[in-house]
This record gives sequence, structure tokens and C-alpha cells, in this order.
Amino acid sequence: MASYGSRTLSRQLFLRHFALESHTSLSAIHVAALRPEVVLSSENRKSCVRNLKQYLQPRRVIQENASKAAVLVPLCIHKGELGLLYTLRSTKLNTNRGQVSFPGGMHDKNDSSLEETALRETWEELKIPQDKIDIWTSGNPIGRKDVTVFPVLGFVGEIDLDNLQLNPEEVEEAFVLSLKKLCDPASCHFTQFRNTYSLPSYTGGKHRVWGLTAAITHMVMCSLVPGIYKHRILYLQSIGQINSS
Repeated sequence: MASYGSRTLSRQLFLRHFALESHTSLSAIHVAALRPEVVLSSENRKSCVRNLKQYLQPRRVIQENASKAAVLVPLCIHKGELGLLYTLRSTKLNTNRGQVSFPGGMHDKNDSSLEETALRETWEELKIPQDKIDIWTSGNPIGRKDVTVFPVLGFVGEIDLDNLQLNPEEVEEAFVLSLKKLCDPASCHFTQFRNTYSLPSYTGGKHRVWGLTAAITHMVMCSLVPGIYKHRILYLQSIGQINSS
């Protein structure tokens, strides 16, 4: 087996996957702190809104004419536990088919705001009515240089996955990852892209959550339950830099 410092290995690998160091299960105290009545309390809501507004992604160059999009991050209750609702994009779509995402899409000229974009797209994809969604706040934009995505955090109440009306043209499946699972160190990993950046990913659910959706998940979890969600995604030197040091 090649050693970590092998130059041959460094030429072959363009990214590496890391699990977080600690695999200790959540304590009973932490699990209790994830109860709906605690996380949804007025005090925690105010704290989350403040944290999310202050959470800044690493600076990236964004084109002046970059397109705008918005996604709803649906906080929900599923089988008695709080979680986040995700969708699996339909294989019929032209872009990002079969990938895990939050409901959302491109800003339309008829949308009065980006929050309305997120609400409209959620209705189109999952038929969750706007009057059932309690918008908490919007986070700072994240995305590529040609597209900026605005995450909108909202509570959608209790969700029965069997009763969701999925739009088959856009959504293949919907599933929930509980906050407890998202906080579990054994379920969170990150990918180090060589010479660039790190992104989190989450396992433990029906589908792996990665990419932009995982980055938004990390941002929301850091803001919603910072005392319990301990994952810290840090930039690491690329393999080539490590070998040359």
C-alpha cells in the first residue's frame, strides 16, 4: 500500500474524502436539546436568524450579470423528530438529474422576491402551500460565479412523505434527514478538492447529500443548533502542497 506522502498517489488523486475524526454518538443531553419544542422555541429562532444572517461563505468572484436562484430549506417534523426535507431531482430534467437538492429554482421576472421564488418552486415541486410555510429568514448567497443561490429557511410543519404530491417532471423522490442524524459525527464527511476548497457531505439517510445542497445544509445547521452540531469543515492543503512542504 502506498504511503500518504507518495508522489505517485498525489498525481493520481484530485480529491480526497475524509470522515470527521470523532465518531462518538450524541449524548442524551444533546438528543434532548434537538426536541421540536426546544429548536422551534422563540429564543432559538431568534438566535438562528441572527446566526444565519452573519454566516459568510468564503468569498468567490461573482459575475455582475450572474443569474439568481432561491431554494427553500424546509425544516419539518417527521415521525416526531425535527429534520430537513430533501428532494431527489427527476432523471427527466436536463441539468443535475438524479441529484439531491432542496426545492427551488431560478428567479422569475414575475416573482416579487427571492423568497417568493423559493415558495413558488416548492409548490410546483411538492405542492406544499405557501400559507403552510413559516419563513424564518434568508441566508447569504452561495453558488458558482455565474449563478447565485439564496437559501430561504422555513418551517413547513409535520410532513408525511407518503402524502406529498410530487411533481414527477421535477422530483423523483422526497426524503427527510433528522437533525439528530445530521449532527451525528459518523454521518458527516467532507471532500477536499485539490488546490481549491472543501465541501461537506452527509450519509446515513436514503441518499447521500453533497455539493451545493450539503454546503447549504452545513450553513443552516451551524446556525440552527450550533451547540450540538460540531462539524467544522476546514480548508486543508492539497496533497501536492503537503508533499512539497
